[in-house]
Amino acid sequence: MSIYKSLNIPHAMRKIVATFFAAFSLAFLATLPALAQSTQATPARQAAPSPAMKVAVRRMLDAMQFPQLTRNIFDQMLQSVPAMIRQSAQQQISGNPNLDEQRKARALASAEEEIPLAIATLTQVLADPTLIDELGDEMVPLYARFYTVPEVEQLTAFYKTPLGRKMLATMPQLSAESMAISQRVLIPRVNAVLDQVMRAATQSPQ
Repeated sequence: MSIYKSLNIPHAMRKIVATFFAAFSLAFLATLPALAQSTQATPARQAAPSPAMKVAVRRMLDAMQFPQLTRNIFDQMLQSVPAMIRQSAQQQISGNPNLDEQRKARALASAEEEIPLAIATLTQVLADPTLIDELGDEMVPLYARFYTVPEVEQLTAFYKTPLGRKMLATMPQLSAESMAISQRVLIPRVNAVLDQVMRAATQSPQ
């Protein structure tokens, strides 16, 4: 049995990857142009998007070049994945009071071997050809909740302006850096809670 298995590192890596997916999702949603301007939006009180809203949102997504924009965001984020997962693994293993230095070193080495699998898993998820289509479909009711048809049309016009095009062009890099910020702020807090849980679980009953 490898040190990775004996220390239950696969279970820890699942937690790391799950947390990373959460950070990934937060960064992606936070940098969608739709939500970046939603602070001035008023939720629409309609049960389902109207035909006019569906048409308006689809035209806006076309103006945004939504499939390519989303793919670029994914690609930028994936470039940051190895370092971010590595940092999370190092934080969890190095902060484990139940491991001596030798076992920490062995666990870190084993964790490093698992990173390619985590990357491959995430890459496979993001490479699903139906993913972007599904995300696009979900944008319609999302916009319908916060915008009127005229507002969506104004957004479409904005994305066709030089500033709108610049916003879309910089969105992938903004997403990647937002993800790094989310990971930097979120992961230490999650790890602190996990460490508390691990310590409580390993303490003998009084």
